[in-house]
Amino acid sequence: MRINKIPTVLLIISLVYVLGLFIAPMTMEPGTVGPISGQANQFTFLDEWSELPLYHRFIYSFSDFNCHQMHNRSYFINGNQMPVCARCAGIFVGISIGLLAMVFVKPYFDYKDTLLQFVPGNHFNRKKNIKILILFLLAAVVALPMVLDGGIQMVTDYESTNPIRTLTGLIFGIGLSVFVMALFMSSIAEARENNKYRGLPASKTEDLQWQNGKVNQKRKPQAEEEDSHVKRRSSK
Repeated sequence: MRINKIPTVLLIISLVYVLGLFIAPMTMEPGTVGPISGQANQFTFLDEWSELPLYHRFIYSFSDFNCHQMHNRSYFINGNQMPVCARCAGIFVGISIGLLAMVFVKPYFDYKDTLLQFVPGNHFNRKKNIKILILFLLAAVVALPMVLDGGIQMVTDYESTNPIRTLTGLIFGIGLSVFVMALFMSSIAEARENNKYRGLPASKTEDLQWQNGKVNQKRKPQAEEEDSHVKRRSSK
């Protein structure tokens, strides 16, 4: 079984942080943190975190920058507010689940083929437009629940619940990590393959790739035709 190194490393890092979201509040005296409410994308409570042990300080400080930490939208463990809100907790857990899936996924040169491994059925030979449509629908499935839940909450009197926030965040986090890693892994796979054949004639490159099952058979005659044009021009 093939194991991809990059998502494996990122998974380990992600798990260290995700586990910290639960371990940090669980291992402090009840009432040490919370209730608090801050703002996302900035450090709001650095002075408060400086009084915590080093491990807890790191978890809460990193979370402080990434989450608004609103107490009414957060879970409490052992009488302490979690480092992130319910939705962000779902997102970070989802990212770890998505990375775990990408550890065992075969990367193709085209990120669409890499992603379509998560869709039931054989889609490898489908037309490009069909692949894009399938992936668009897949992106809608993972993003719309969170967008709708958060968006409606912002413009109406509707107030979501923490379990719904966590569930929609979980779905979004899985999709986010899978889509980003598929694009990244496919780019690396293509770059590595291109380096193997750098400096070789086009027909030779296509022939080697074709034998290894890397390119479609229909492209091989095209490469040979390109080489023949080059030879004719050089002989004139």
